[in-house]
Amino acid sequence: MLQGGATGCSEIHTTDIPASLAAISDIQYTPERFPGRGDIKELVEQILRSEGVPLEVAALVWIESDFGVGCYSRVGAAGPWQLMPTTGRELGLTIDDCVDERYSWVASTRAAARYLMHLHNIFDDWVLAIAAYNCGPGRVQAGLQQGGSTFGEIDLPGETDDFVPRFASAAEAYVQVELESDRLAVVWVPAGFDLRLLAAETGLDIDTLMDLNRSYLLEKTPNEGDAWEIIVPVDYAGTVFNKAWTIDPVKYFVKDGDSWSGIASELGVSSEVLMGLNPAGSLQPGMYIDIPASQRQPVNAGYVENPQFMRYTVRMGDTMSEIAAGVGVSSREVAAWNEMSPDATIFPGDVLLLRRSGGSTAGEQQENTSALSVNNEIDIVSGGGRIEHTVVEGDTLWDLALRYSVSIEQIMYLNSLENNILSLGDVLIIIPE
Repeated sequence: MLQGGATGCSEIHTTDIPASLAAISDIQYTPERFPGRGDIKELVEQILRSEGVPLEVAALVWIESDFGVGCYSRVGAAGPWQLMPTTGRELGLTIDDCVDERYSWVASTRAAARYLMHLHNIFDDWVLAIAAYNCGPGRVQAGLQQGGSTFGEIDLPGETDDFVPRFASAAEAYVQVELESDRLAVVWVPAGFDLRLLAAETGLDIDTLMDLNRSYLLEKTPNEGDAWEIIVPVDYAGTVFNKAWTIDPVKYFVKDGDSWSGIASELGVSSEVLMGLNPAGSLQPGMYIDIPASQRQPVNAGYVENPQFMRYTVRMGDTMSEIAAGVGVSSREVAAWNEMSPDATIFPGDVLLLRRSGGSTAGEQQENTSALSVNNEIDIVSGGGRIEHTVVEGDTLWDLALRYSVSIEQIMYLNSLENNILSLGDVLIIIPE
Protein backbone atom coordinates (compact mmCIF):
# COMPACT_ATOMS: atom_id res chain seq x y z
CA MET A 1 0.00 0.00 0.00
CA LEU A 2 1.38 3.41 -0.88
CA GLN A 3 1.91 6.18 1.63
CA GLY A 4 0.43 9.59 0.84
CA GLY A 5 1.41 13.12 1.71
CA ALA A 6 3.73 15.56 0.00
CA THR A 7 5.54 14.07 -2.96
CA GLY A 8 8.75 16.05 -3.13
CA CYS A 9 11.99 14.08 -3.59
CA SER A 10 13.83 14.25 -0.27
CA GLU A 11 16.20 11.33 -0.88
CA ILE A 12 19.78 11.73 -2.04
CA HIS A 13 19.84 11.70 -5.84
CA THR A 14 22.45 9.48 -7.37
CA THR A 15 22.31 9.90 -11.14
CA ASP A 16 25.04 12.55 -10.99
CA ILE A 17 23.80 14.21 -14.19
CA PRO A 18 26.02 17.27 -14.70
CA ALA A 19 24.26 20.62 -14.27
CA SER A 20 26.09 21.77 -17.39
CA LEU A 21 23.88 19.44 -19.47
CA ALA A 22 20.71 21.02 -18.09
CA ALA A 23 22.05 24.42 -19.03
CA ILE A 24 22.31 23.54 -22.74
CA SER A 25 18.84 21.98 -23.02
CA ASP A 26 16.72 23.48 -25.80
CA ILE A 27 13.72 23.11 -23.45
CA GLN A 28 14.00 24.49 -19.95
CA TYR A 29 11.79 22.65 -17.46
CA THR A 30 10.59 24.32 -14.23
CA PRO A 31 8.84 22.85 -11.17
CA GLU A 32 5.85 25.12 -11.73
CA ARG A 33 5.19 23.53 -15.14
CA PHE A 34 5.14 19.96 -13.87
CA PRO A 35 2.07 18.36 -15.52
CA GLY A 36 1.56 15.26 -13.36
CA ARG A 37 -0.76 14.39 -10.49
CA GLY A 38 0.63 14.04 -7.00
CA ASP A 39 -0.77 10.54 -6.46
CA ILE A 40 0.65 9.23 -9.75
CA LYS A 41 4.01 10.89 -9.08
CA GLU A 42 4.15 9.17 -5.68
CA LEU A 43 3.18 5.83 -7.23
CA VAL A 44 5.96 6.07 -9.83
CA GLU A 45 8.49 7.01 -7.16
CA GLN A 46 7.48 4.11 -4.92
CA ILE A 47 8.11 1.66 -7.75
CA LEU A 48 11.43 3.25 -8.73
CA ARG A 49 12.51 3.14 -5.09
CA SER A 50 11.62 -0.56 -4.82
CA GLU A 51 13.70 -1.28 -7.94
CA GLY A 52 16.71 0.70 -6.68
CA VAL A 53 16.45 3.41 -9.34
CA PRO A 54 17.12 7.06 -8.45
CA LEU A 55 13.82 8.90 -8.11
CA GLU A 56 14.73 11.74 -10.48
CA VAL A 57 14.73 9.18 -13.30
CA ALA A 58 10.95 9.69 -13.18
CA ALA A 59 11.67 12.89 -15.10
CA LEU A 60 11.86 10.62 -18.16
CA VAL A 61 8.08 10.31 -17.96
CA TRP A 62 7.83 14.12 -18.06
CA ILE A 63 9.77 14.42 -21.32
CA GLU A 64 8.50 11.18 -22.88
CA SER A 65 4.75 11.54 -22.28
CA ASP A 66 4.12 14.68 -20.20
CA PHE A 67 3.02 12.28 -17.44
CA GLY A 68 0.11 11.15 -19.61
CA VAL A 69 -0.76 7.46 -19.66
CA GLY A 70 -2.37 7.52 -23.12
CA CYS A 71 0.60 8.91 -25.03
CA TYR A 72 1.42 7.09 -28.30
CA SER A 73 4.06 7.88 -30.91
CA ARG A 74 3.85 7.45 -34.67
CA VAL A 75 6.49 4.73 -34.57
CA GLY A 76 4.54 2.64 -32.07
CA ALA A 77 5.94 3.59 -28.65
CA ALA A 78 3.18 3.82 -26.06
CA GLY A 79 2.36 4.65 -22.47
CA PRO A 80 4.02 6.94 -19.93
CA TRP A 81 7.48 5.45 -20.58
CA GLN A 82 7.02 5.24 -24.37
CA LEU A 83 7.93 1.59 -24.77
CA MET A 84 7.92 -0.13 -28.17
CA PRO A 85 5.84 -3.34 -28.39
CA THR A 86 8.82 -5.66 -28.81
CA THR A 87 10.77 -3.98 -26.02
CA GLY A 88 7.72 -4.16 -23.77
CA ARG A 89 7.30 -7.87 -24.36
CA GLU A 90 11.01 -8.49 -23.78
CA LEU A 91 10.59 -6.70 -20.45
CA GLY A 92 7.76 -9.06 -19.51
CA LEU A 93 4.76 -6.87 -20.32
CA THR A 94 1.57 -8.41 -21.70
CA ILE A 95 0.43 -6.72 -24.92
CA ASP A 96 -2.63 -8.09 -26.70
CA ASP A 97 -6.22 -7.22 -27.57
CA CYS A 98 -7.36 -7.39 -23.94
CA VAL A 99 -4.52 -5.71 -22.10
CA ASP A 100 -1.56 -3.51 -23.01
CA GLU A 101 0.61 -3.13 -19.93
CA ARG A 102 2.60 -0.32 -21.50
CA TYR A 103 -0.39 1.79 -20.36
CA SER A 104 -0.20 0.48 -16.80
CA TRP A 105 1.45 2.89 -14.38
CA VAL A 106 2.59 -0.04 -12.26
CA ALA A 107 3.71 -2.59 -14.85
CA SER A 108 5.32 -0.11 -17.26
CA THR A 109 7.20 1.73 -14.51
CA ARG A 110 8.50 -1.54 -13.09
CA ALA A 111 9.59 -2.66 -16.57
CA ALA A 112 11.23 0.68 -17.41
CA ALA A 113 13.04 0.70 -14.07
CA ARG A 114 14.51 -2.76 -14.68
CA TYR A 115 15.50 -1.82 -18.22
CA LEU A 116 17.22 1.35 -16.98
CA MET A 117 19.07 -0.61 -14.30
CA HIS A 118 20.17 -3.04 -17.01
CA LEU A 119 21.48 -0.14 -19.10
CA HIS A 120 23.25 1.35 -16.09
CA ASN A 121 24.88 -2.00 -15.39
CA ILE A 122 26.18 -2.04 -18.97
CA PHE A 123 27.61 1.49 -19.03
CA ASP A 124 28.11 2.21 -15.31
CA ASP A 125 27.03 5.75 -16.09
CA TRP A 126 23.55 7.24 -15.78
CA VAL A 127 24.08 9.76 -18.57
CA LEU A 128 24.93 6.99 -21.03
CA ALA A 129 22.08 4.86 -19.68
CA ILE A 130 19.62 7.70 -20.38
CA ALA A 131 21.13 8.11 -23.85
CA ALA A 132 20.75 4.36 -24.50
CA TYR A 133 17.13 4.51 -23.35
CA ASN A 134 16.52 6.96 -26.18
CA CYS A 135 18.60 5.57 -29.05
CA GLY A 136 19.35 1.99 -27.97
CA PRO A 137 22.37 0.45 -26.23
CA GLY A 138 23.82 -0.75 -29.52
CA ARG A 139 24.17 2.82 -30.80
CA VAL A 140 25.84 3.97 -27.58
CA GLN A 141 28.23 1.00 -27.62
CA ALA A 142 29.11 1.74 -31.24
CA GLY A 143 29.88 5.33 -30.29
CA LEU A 144 32.14 4.23 -27.46
CA GLN A 145 33.99 1.83 -29.77
CA GLN A 146 34.74 4.71 -32.14
CA GLY A 147 36.47 6.65 -29.38
CA GLY A 148 35.50 8.72 -26.37
CA SER A 149 34.10 7.65 -23.04
CA THR A 150 31.51 10.27 -22.04
CA PHE A 151 28.28 11.56 -23.51
CA GLY A 152 29.85 14.67 -24.99
CA GLU A 153 32.69 12.74 -26.62
CA ILE A 154 30.80 10.07 -28.57
CA ASP A 155 28.85 10.32 -31.81
CA LEU A 156 25.12 9.84 -31.19
CA PRO A 157 21.97 10.69 -33.17
CA GLY A 158 20.91 14.32 -33.07
CA GLU A 159 17.70 13.38 -31.28
CA THR A 160 19.71 11.82 -28.45
CA ASP A 161 22.02 14.83 -28.30
CA ASP A 162 18.87 16.85 -27.54
CA PHE A 163 17.20 14.22 -25.36
CA VAL A 164 19.88 13.90 -22.69
CA PRO A 165 20.13 17.65 -21.90
CA ARG A 166 16.33 17.79 -21.80
CA PHE A 167 16.35 14.98 -19.26
CA ALA A 168 18.97 16.83 -17.21
CA SER A 169 16.79 19.94 -17.18
CA ALA A 170 13.63 17.99 -16.37
CA ALA A 171 15.37 16.05 -13.58
CA GLU A 172 16.68 19.26 -12.07
CA ALA A 173 13.13 20.64 -12.00
CA TYR A 174 11.51 17.37 -10.96
CA VAL A 175 13.34 17.09 -7.66
CA GLN A 176 11.96 20.50 -6.69
CA VAL A 177 8.31 19.57 -7.32
CA GLU A 178 6.17 19.55 -4.16
CA LEU A 179 2.59 18.28 -4.47
CA GLU A 180 -0.02 17.24 -1.95
CA SER A 181 -0.94 13.68 -2.77
CA ASP A 182 -3.87 11.41 -2.12
CA ARG A 183 -2.92 7.85 -1.36
CA LEU A 184 -3.16 4.98 -3.83
CA ALA A 185 -2.96 1.24 -3.38
CA VAL A 186 -2.19 -1.64 -5.72
CA VAL A 187 -4.65 -4.52 -5.31
CA TRP A 188 -4.67 -8.00 -6.83
CA VAL A 189 -7.94 -9.09 -8.46
CA PRO A 190 -8.87 -12.37 -10.20
CA ALA A 191 -8.34 -13.17 -13.87
CA GLY A 192 -11.40 -12.80 -16.09
CA PHE A 193 -12.91 -10.17 -13.79
CA ASP A 194 -15.07 -7.29 -15.06
CA LEU A 195 -13.64 -4.23 -13.31
CA ARG A 196 -16.88 -2.30 -13.67
CA LEU A 197 -18.40 -4.57 -11.03
CA LEU A 198 -15.97 -3.13 -8.49
CA ALA A 199 -17.31 0.36 -9.10
CA ALA A 200 -20.90 -0.85 -8.78
CA GLU A 201 -20.24 -2.91 -5.64
CA THR A 202 -17.99 -0.51 -3.74
CA GLY A 203 -19.27 2.94 -4.71
CA LEU A 204 -15.93 3.82 -6.30
CA ASP A 205 -16.49 6.26 -9.15
CA ILE A 206 -16.35 4.36 -12.45
CA ASP A 207 -14.33 7.07 -14.21
CA THR A 208 -11.78 7.21 -11.39
CA LEU A 209 -11.32 3.44 -11.48
CA MET A 210 -10.92 3.23 -15.24
CA ASP A 211 -8.64 6.28 -15.51
CA LEU A 212 -6.25 4.61 -13.07
CA ASN A 213 -6.33 1.33 -15.00
CA ARG A 214 -6.28 2.21 -18.70
CA SER A 215 -4.17 -0.82 -19.59
CA TYR A 216 -7.27 -3.04 -19.43
CA LEU A 217 -8.59 -2.24 -22.88
CA LEU A 218 -11.92 -4.07 -22.42
CA GLU A 219 -12.36 -2.96 -18.78
CA LYS A 220 -11.77 -6.49 -17.54
CA THR A 221 -8.74 -8.53 -16.59
CA PRO A 222 -7.53 -11.20 -19.05
CA ASN A 223 -8.67 -14.78 -18.55
CA GLU A 224 -5.06 -15.98 -18.41
CA GLY A 225 -3.08 -16.06 -15.19
CA ASP A 226 -4.18 -16.22 -11.57
CA ALA A 227 -4.46 -12.53 -10.70
CA TRP A 228 -3.84 -9.04 -12.06
CA GLU A 229 -2.86 -5.72 -10.47
CA ILE A 230 -5.17 -2.73 -10.36
CA ILE A 231 -4.74 0.72 -8.82
CA VAL A 232 -7.41 2.15 -6.50
CA PRO A 233 -7.62 4.98 -3.97
CA VAL A 234 -6.31 3.61 -0.69
CA ASP A 235 -9.61 4.19 1.14
CA TYR A 236 -11.23 1.60 -1.15
CA ALA A 237 -8.41 -0.95 -1.12
CA GLY A 238 -9.77 -3.33 1.50
CA THR A 239 -13.32 -3.27 0.16
CA VAL A 240 -12.17 -3.72 -3.43
CA PHE A 241 -9.98 -6.70 -2.54
CA ASN A 242 -12.73 -8.44 -0.57
CA LYS A 243 -15.40 -7.85 -3.21
CA ALA A 244 -13.12 -8.90 -6.07
CA TRP A 245 -12.56 -12.34 -4.57
CA THR A 246 -16.13 -13.02 -3.40
CA ILE A 247 -18.58 -11.72 -6.04
CA ASP A 248 -19.44 -13.18 -9.43
CA PRO A 249 -16.68 -11.96 -11.81
CA VAL A 250 -18.88 -11.25 -14.83
CA LYS A 251 -22.52 -10.76 -13.71
CA TYR A 252 -24.16 -8.12 -11.54
CA PHE A 253 -26.07 -9.27 -8.45
CA VAL A 254 -29.32 -7.31 -8.07
CA LYS A 255 -30.00 -5.83 -4.62
CA ASP A 256 -32.97 -4.13 -2.95
CA GLY A 257 -33.56 -0.66 -4.36
CA ASP A 258 -31.67 -1.26 -7.61
CA SER A 259 -33.00 0.25 -10.82
CA TRP A 260 -31.94 -0.15 -14.44
CA SER A 261 -30.74 3.45 -14.65
CA GLY A 262 -28.86 3.24 -11.35
CA ILE A 263 -27.06 0.03 -12.27
CA ALA A 264 -26.25 1.40 -15.74
CA SER A 265 -24.77 4.55 -14.23
CA GLU A 266 -22.60 2.58 -11.81
CA LEU A 267 -21.35 0.34 -14.63
CA GLY A 268 -20.74 3.18 -17.06
CA VAL A 269 -23.15 1.88 -19.73
CA SER A 270 -26.47 3.08 -21.11
CA SER A 271 -29.65 1.74 -19.51
CA GLU A 272 -31.06 0.95 -22.97
CA VAL A 273 -28.13 -1.34 -23.80
CA LEU A 274 -28.27 -2.95 -20.35
CA MET A 275 -31.99 -3.64 -20.60
CA GLY A 276 -31.65 -4.92 -24.16
CA LEU A 277 -29.16 -7.53 -22.97
CA ASN A 278 -31.52 -8.60 -20.18
CA PRO A 279 -35.01 -8.74 -21.72
CA ALA A 280 -36.69 -10.25 -18.65
CA GLY A 281 -37.95 -6.78 -17.75
CA SER A 282 -38.36 -6.25 -14.00
CA LEU A 283 -35.48 -6.48 -11.58
CA GLN A 284 -35.75 -8.89 -8.69
CA PRO A 285 -33.37 -8.83 -5.71
CA GLY A 286 -31.15 -11.89 -5.75
CA MET A 287 -31.11 -12.31 -9.52
CA TYR A 288 -28.02 -11.93 -11.70
CA ILE A 289 -27.99 -9.82 -14.85
CA ASP A 290 -25.55 -9.82 -17.74
CA ILE A 291 -23.28 -6.85 -18.38
CA PRO A 292 -22.83 -5.50 -21.93
CA ALA A 293 -19.42 -5.06 -23.50
CA SER A 294 -17.61 -1.90 -22.55
CA GLN A 295 -18.82 1.22 -24.33
CA ARG A 296 -15.82 3.27 -23.26
CA GLN A 297 -13.20 4.10 -25.90
CA PRO A 298 -10.02 2.14 -25.11
CA VAL A 299 -6.85 4.10 -24.53
CA ASN A 300 -5.27 2.90 -27.80
CA ALA A 301 -8.35 3.38 -30.03
CA GLY A 302 -6.95 6.31 -31.99
CA TYR A 303 -3.51 4.86 -32.60
CA VAL A 304 -3.90 2.15 -35.18
CA GLU A 305 -1.24 2.07 -37.87
CA ASN A 306 -1.75 5.04 -40.20
CA PRO A 307 -2.18 3.63 -43.73
CA GLN A 308 -0.82 6.87 -45.23
CA PHE A 309 2.66 6.12 -43.89
CA MET A 310 5.11 3.27 -44.24
CA ARG A 311 8.32 2.53 -42.37
CA TYR A 312 11.73 2.38 -43.97
CA THR A 313 14.85 1.17 -42.16
CA VAL A 314 17.96 3.04 -43.28
CA ARG A 315 20.58 0.89 -44.99
CA MET A 316 24.32 1.27 -45.26
CA GLY A 317 25.10 4.03 -47.80
CA ASP A 318 21.62 5.61 -47.78
CA THR A 319 21.29 9.38 -47.85
CA MET A 320 18.26 11.48 -46.99
CA SER A 321 18.06 12.87 -50.52
CA GLU A 322 18.16 9.39 -52.11
CA ILE A 323 15.44 8.10 -49.77
CA ALA A 324 13.30 11.15 -50.51
CA ALA A 325 13.80 10.74 -54.26
CA GLY A 326 12.71 7.12 -53.94
CA VAL A 327 9.23 8.23 -52.88
CA GLY A 328 9.13 11.32 -55.11
CA VAL A 329 9.52 14.05 -52.49
CA SER A 330 12.21 16.36 -51.15
CA SER A 331 14.54 15.56 -48.27
CA ARG A 332 12.99 18.51 -46.42
CA GLU A 333 9.58 16.78 -46.55
CA VAL A 334 11.02 13.50 -45.22
CA ALA A 335 12.69 15.43 -42.40
CA ALA A 336 9.41 17.16 -41.55
CA TRP A 337 7.52 13.85 -41.41
CA ASN A 338 10.10 12.56 -38.93
CA GLU A 339 10.38 15.76 -36.87
CA MET A 340 14.08 16.14 -37.58
CA SER A 341 16.36 18.68 -39.20
CA PRO A 342 16.93 18.34 -42.97
CA ASP A 343 20.66 18.44 -42.20
CA ALA A 344 20.46 15.67 -39.60
CA THR A 345 22.73 12.66 -40.09
CA ILE A 346 20.97 9.33 -40.58
CA PHE A 347 22.49 5.99 -39.64
CA PRO A 348 21.94 2.37 -40.69
CA GLY A 349 19.14 1.01 -38.56
CA ASP A 350 17.28 4.32 -38.19
CA VAL A 351 13.57 3.96 -38.96
CA LEU A 352 12.01 6.70 -41.07
CA LEU A 353 8.33 7.29 -41.72
CA LEU A 354 7.59 7.86 -45.40
CA ARG A 355 4.24 9.07 -46.66
CA ARG A 356 2.59 6.95 -49.31
CA SER A 357 1.83 8.89 -52.48
CA GLY A 358 -1.96 9.20 -52.38
CA GLY A 359 -2.35 10.31 -55.97
CA SER A 360 0.00 7.75 -57.47
CA THR A 361 -1.15 4.71 -59.35
CA ALA A 362 -0.14 1.31 -58.06
CA GLY A 363 2.50 1.09 -60.78
CA GLU A 364 3.92 4.50 -59.98
CA GLN A 365 3.97 3.68 -56.30
CA GLN A 366 5.82 0.42 -56.91
CA GLU A 367 8.30 2.16 -59.21
CA ASN A 368 8.98 4.89 -56.66
CA THR A 369 9.58 2.53 -53.76
CA SER A 370 11.16 -0.49 -55.41
CA ALA A 371 14.66 0.87 -54.94
CA LEU A 372 13.97 1.34 -51.23
CA SER A 373 12.61 -2.18 -50.58
CA VAL A 374 10.12 -0.72 -48.13
CA ASN A 375 8.51 -3.24 -45.80
CA ASN A 376 5.73 -2.26 -43.42
CA GLU A 377 7.16 -4.48 -40.71
CA ILE A 378 10.94 -4.19 -40.91
CA ASP A 379 13.81 -3.93 -43.36
CA ILE A 380 17.06 -5.66 -42.56
CA VAL A 381 20.16 -3.53 -42.32
CA SER A 382 23.13 -5.48 -43.59
CA GLY A 383 26.70 -4.60 -42.80
CA GLY A 384 27.96 -7.35 -45.06
CA GLY A 385 28.26 -10.21 -42.58
CA ARG A 386 25.98 -13.10 -41.61
CA ILE A 387 26.16 -14.89 -38.29
CA GLU A 388 24.56 -18.18 -37.33
CA HIS A 389 24.07 -18.21 -33.56
CA THR A 390 23.17 -21.43 -31.77
CA VAL A 391 20.91 -20.77 -28.79
CA VAL A 392 22.40 -21.83 -25.47
CA GLU A 393 20.96 -21.82 -21.96
CA GLY A 394 20.27 -18.27 -20.74
CA ASP A 395 20.04 -16.66 -24.18
CA THR A 396 17.26 -14.10 -24.70
CA LEU A 397 16.43 -11.94 -27.70
CA TRP A 398 17.32 -8.89 -25.66
CA ASP A 399 20.80 -10.21 -24.82
CA LEU A 400 21.46 -11.29 -28.42
CA ALA A 401 20.38 -7.90 -29.76
CA LEU A 402 22.81 -6.18 -27.38
CA ARG A 403 25.62 -8.62 -28.16
CA TYR A 404 25.43 -8.19 -31.92
CA SER A 405 24.26 -4.52 -31.93
CA VAL A 406 21.08 -5.30 -33.85
CA SER A 407 17.40 -4.81 -33.11
CA ILE A 408 15.18 -7.47 -31.60
CA GLU A 409 12.82 -6.89 -34.52
CA GLN A 410 15.57 -7.85 -36.98
CA ILE A 411 16.23 -11.18 -35.23
CA MET A 412 12.52 -11.99 -35.11
CA TYR A 413 11.99 -11.03 -38.75
CA LEU A 414 14.96 -12.96 -40.13
CA ASN A 415 14.04 -16.08 -38.20
CA SER A 416 10.22 -15.87 -38.54
CA LEU A 417 9.76 -15.76 -34.78
CA GLU A 418 6.25 -14.98 -33.58
CA ASN A 419 7.21 -14.50 -29.93
CA ASN A 420 10.29 -14.11 -27.73
CA ILE A 421 10.59 -17.79 -26.76
CA LEU A 422 13.90 -19.41 -27.76
CA SER A 423 14.66 -23.13 -27.65
CA LEU A 424 18.05 -24.61 -26.86
CA GLY A 425 19.86 -25.64 -30.03
CA ASP A 426 17.92 -23.30 -32.33
CA VAL A 427 20.15 -21.71 -34.99
CA LEU A 428 19.38 -18.02 -35.46
CA ILE A 429 20.47 -15.95 -38.47
CA ILE A 430 21.80 -12.53 -37.45
CA ILE A 431 23.12 -9.80 -39.74
CA PRO A 432 25.18 -7.27 -37.72
CA GLU A 433 24.93 -3.64 -38.74
